[in-house]
Formats: sequence, C-alpha cells, structure tokens
Amino acid sequence: MEQQTVQRPSFLTVLCILTFIGSGLGVLGGILGLIGTSILPAFMVTQGTMLVQLIGLGACALCLTGAIQMWSLKKQGFTLYVVGSLLGIAGSLISYMSVSAALSAFDRVGGANVFQGAAITGIVIGIAINLGFVAMYNANKKYLVN
Repeated sequence: MEQQTVQRPSFLTVLCILTFIGSGLGVLGGILGLIGTSILPAFMVTQGTMLVQLIGLGACALCLTGAIQMWSLKKQGFTLYVVGSLLGIAGSLISYMSVSAALSAFDRVGGANVFQGAAITGIVIGIAINLGFVAMYNANKKYLVN
C-alpha cells in the first residue's frame, strides 16, 4: 500500500511561523507581565491588571497551541486558534474598560483623550490582525485533517 504524504502549503507554513513568533512573544510577555504585577502591586494602574495578564497569556497559549497543531495539519488546531483569538479580543476590551476607568481621573487634569485615542487605535488594529489571521487560517482549513 502506498502512503500519501500530505504537503503543507507554503502559505499555511508562513502563517504558522508568524503565529509562532507572535504568540511565543505573547506568552513570554504574559509571563513577565504576571511576574511584574505580582512583584510590584503598588504600581498597578488598575485593579484588573492581573486578570488582563491572565487572559492575554491564555489567549497567546491557545493560539500557539493551535498553530502547532495546524503545523501538523490537525483541524482541531484551527478551533483552538479561533478561541484564542476571541479570548485575546475580549482581553483587549476588558483592558480598555479598566484603563479608561483609571483615565477618567486623569481626564480631570486634562490629556486623557490622547491616551484613550491611542488605546482605541491599538484595540482596533489588534482586532483587525486577529480577524485577518483567522480568515487566512480559514482559507487554509481545507488542508487540515483530523
């Protein structure tokens, strides 16, 4: 019997490598962020910082795990990646809400509009990147098997 070896498309390979880099750095940053928020609680800007760090770490870990499985052409990796992306979007929105509450006190002094505008821009770009990668992985889903 002949065994057919399925070749991973080069576009899927590039997507996985970009995800390895981005999510790997995200996991590292999440771990360092957790260490920072636990060591320096007096400098925490908001009460939700630890929660946001945990959500971000979980999102990056799910995306990284999903990309590793899609590298091996496993279809369940796509589901993990989508869940991780949605979790990352939710974490960004939670982060914005907690930071905007802290900035409301800063707004009394003036200048919070610049920070809020930058935060909204960052969230929109992050959501666009997440949805773009999900769409690109979805286009390659036909190459994934069990």
